[in-house]
Amino acid sequence: MKAKSKMHALAMLLVAILLTSASVMGSVQDVFAKTIEFKIDLGENKKTSGNTSTGKTNTVTASKKGSVAGISYDKLAMANVTEAVNVRSEASENGKLIGKLYRDCGGTILEQKSGWTKIKTGELTGWVKDDYLVFGDEAAKLASSVVEKTAVSKTSSLRVRKEPNTDSEVLSLLGEGDTIEAVSEDGEWVKVEFSDGDIGYVSAEYVSVEDKIGEGETIESINAKEAAQKKEKAEAEAAERKSKQVLTESAGATNNGAITGDVNDTALLAALIQAEGGNQPYEGQVSIGTVVMNRLRSGRYGNTIYSVIYAKSQFGPAGSGQVARIYAAGPKASCMQAAADAMSGVSYIGNATHFRNVSSGYSGVVIGSHVFW
Repeated sequence: MKAKSKMHALAMLLVAILLTSASVMGSVQDVFAKTIEFKIDLGENKKTSGNTSTGKTNTVTASKKGSVAGISYDKLAMANVTEAVNVRSEASENGKLIGKLYRDCGGTILEQKSGWTKIKTGELTGWVKDDYLVFGDEAAKLASSVVEKTAVSKTSSLRVRKEPNTDSEVLSLLGEGDTIEAVSEDGEWVKVEFSDGDIGYVSAEYVSVEDKIGEGETIESINAKEAAQKKEKAEAEAAERKSKQVLTESAGATNNGAITGDVNDTALLAALIQAEGGNQPYEGQVSIGTVVMNRLRSGRYGNTIYSVIYAKSQFGPAGSGQVARIYAAGPKASCMQAAADAMSGVSYIGNATHFRNVSSGYSGVVIGSHVFW
């Protein structure tokens, strides 16, 4: 009886304890459930980032939900460097250097391990040391501060106008796939900004507006760009020497008077010269530009370089879109110099306003494979 009494007393004590707990924190089942829920919350919105000093992984809270430039915050990594950080083929300092990720540029996280993150950024996919990256809220904040709206041309000859109407002056042309910074969208027009800060407008119908953050660059692309810059510089220097030599030695050269224009006019004229005679001797390239200048002086073909070049049924490469594509890509240095000389008034063909291939049978001044009259 005594043993049963003791067990009964112990059972009553346990019931009393449980009832007391239930009155304070809810039922035992509720307490247990809350404990489980608390543990689950601790695991939400976390991602790992490497720690290069220890080789371990840390957790970084990503409290915000959202995306920037098509990348969700929890998959976003941004470069946090003064200039650029190396991108390697493996998660190691010994990995092959395959590209660069520049300041304030970013990409999509693919994998993380041992203090390194594998990201895709533009055409480049590789590993970056976590010491030079930021993640989570910090990455989202940085990306949001540097994201740009970009207008992408959907046509081969998109006109960038000075004002948002079809009668306004044309400032430039964009080829299909070309991009320009979009400032704002307003109905039928998109306000855009050139790299030099000039403002223009393009038809909203012919562009797609996208958010974009800076991207990394492959070593192949970097090397190709550097080689192109060296080549362009060498061509420009050679063209300048050639121009000076021709002006000094050619007794047939005259000056018809300079016509002023901005850098866009020069580039557009150079694009026509390259399309019509990029393989011609330098005097021939200048002469193609002089034809345009002589037509502009005559007033019968238009009152701007653009209107002369795009006059109906005059220059085939202009109508086909070839001129616009060359303009967008950037004419070669010799053609830029030839355009500048033509605009300064240099002429080897007098006041000629036409040219054809020599095989056409026309008579006139023959330079290279063209005859001018």
